[in-house]
Amino acid sequence: MRCEFRCALDSEPRNLEGSLRFPPGANGCWLSNREPRKRKSMIRTKPSLMQLFAVPLALALATAGCATKGYVRSQVTPVNQKVDTLSAATDTKFVATNEKIDLVAGNHQKDISQVNERISTTEIKLGQASSAAQQAQTDAQRAQAAASSALSESQENARKLAANSQAVASMADSLDYKLVESTDVTFGFDKFSLTPEAKTELDQLATKVQSMPRVLVELVGFTDATGPQDYNLNLSRERADSVQRYLVTQKVPLHVIHTVGLGAEAPPSGLEAEAGSNPSKSEASRRVLIRIFGSAGAATQASAGGGGQN
Repeated sequence: MRCEFRCALDSEPRNLEGSLRFPPGANGCWLSNREPRKRKSMIRTKPSLMQLFAVPLALALATAGCATKGYVRSQVTPVNQKVDTLSAATDTKFVATNEKIDLVAGNHQKDISQVNERISTTEIKLGQASSAAQQAQTDAQRAQAAASSALSESQENARKLAANSQAVASMADSLDYKLVESTDVTFGFDKFSLTPEAKTELDQLATKVQSMPRVLVELVGFTDATGPQDYNLNLSRERADSVQRYLVTQKVPLHVIHTVGLGAEAPPSGLEAEAGSNPSKSEASRRVLIRIFGSAGAATQASAGGGGQN
């Protein structure tokens, strides 16, 4: 079965195949297998009525739809603007916050780097200070050892001098020796060579010793307090040896000469007056003390001839 279907809003007829049947005038549509003339008459009548109702309804719906869209647009637009404004402000604050975070992080990193650098510098300085302290301790130990050695040597020299003086005194007592003459010769700074004045003095002593039948000559070397103790001790010995060598060249027997060097130390007990009240005084302390012992008769002869201490 073939039929035509037309609605009030349709501009063209629609053909439907099948067995659908609609009563005439339903929804402004109709199905018909009737004559063309009567169908044409109905088509012209029905659409006109429907259009009277459908067109205003469509206009009303369109107008209502447009009004609704406009209202919604008017309400949504301010909200969108506020959202955009808030979003822009949030983005700005977020950027500013990130910049502050980066700045703070950079400052903290810089502070941490500076602290680490100071720690490294402090550790280096501590290491240097520790090395310096160890070196100072080592030097102090060496100095203490040297001082102990010098003290021991000084004590040994003092013991030898005391033993030498005691031996000389014993020999003098056994031979009835007495102190005949005491004098000294001086030296230049850090020198052990004899000056012309010293040689003149030693020439006179050598002549006097040669004229004595029994005689003992005692030579005691001194230095000033300048310089290390070991150096001064050796220098005092060299000064006493210089006097001894010169006396030997002047025909004084070597076996009657006894020498000792005391450095810058004070003389032992019994020699203070002859060595001077201040042995550390520069010019007076750079000398060799000379003491001549002879028999009682020689001592009396020397006293009568004007000999004695100088």
